[in-house]
Amino acid sequence: MKRIANIILPLLLTAYLVLFLSFSANRSGELLCNDLQIIMDDTLKSGFLDKLDIEHIILSEEKEILGYPVTAINTRKLENKIRTLPYIKEAEIYHDLNGIMYVKVLQREPIVKVLTKTGSGYYMDNEGYLFSPKGDFTPYIMVANGYFTEGNEIKAIRNISDLSDTDKYKEWFELLMILNFIRNDKFWRSQLVQIYYNRNQEFEIIPRVGAHQILLGNAENLELKFRNLKILYEEGLAYEGWNNYEIINLKYNNQVICSKR
Repeated sequence: MKRIANIILPLLLTAYLVLFLSFSANRSGELLCNDLQIIMDDTLKSGFLDKLDIEHIILSEEKEILGYPVTAINTRKLENKIRTLPYIKEAEIYHDLNGIMYVKVLQREPIVKVLTKTGSGYYMDNEGYLFSPKGDFTPYIMVANGYFTEGNEIKAIRNISDLSDTDKYKEWFELLMILNFIRNDKFWRSQLVQIYYNRNQEFEIIPRVGAHQILLGNAENLELKFRNLKILYEEGLAYEGWNNYEIINLKYNNQVICSKR
């Protein structure tokens, strides 16, 4: 009997799985979409779009959704439509067995707002994607301003990696390097608030504490430059005072030059 049971039980399980999968397939084919749920994990840094914006895009692109079979809805087309928005990093659409269609959206999170001399403004994320300000939403992030090269190519691209003339726009790439270095360090992330690109094609940084400005130069040797600056902060300014110096020059290797007021 035991031997027979060992043979019959697997057969019954297999038959059950076949029937279950067949039932699920038939039900899926008849399943109607009866609800649309937008999932967005918005933060203080990525609130360019809200759930109503996404819902409007979906219903304007694919009108036959609510009340229609889920298998007839072109979810790939809808995902691609949402991804074309400059503020969107990822979009995924799926449904459950209750006919609820879920639209999961991840917005891009800017790390800086770049203000050019022409008055244009661009947000940039940690991957180099650029997108324009939208509405009244203003994330609390670092600001970079000054003599950034701006042309039609900058206005036309989605990512600075798409630029054909990288030498012409080199400061954009250096800015991204500096920003990612700062944001990956807890101390500098809280201490530094603004970056300025001056006429001499050099970066200056404005700290949160102190009345000095930091002359960084270019984006080379960032780890060494900031290590030297941190030593100065901990062993120098902490005792002499944060407002005694006007300029802290980090341009040169293995030395920090301070100019007093």
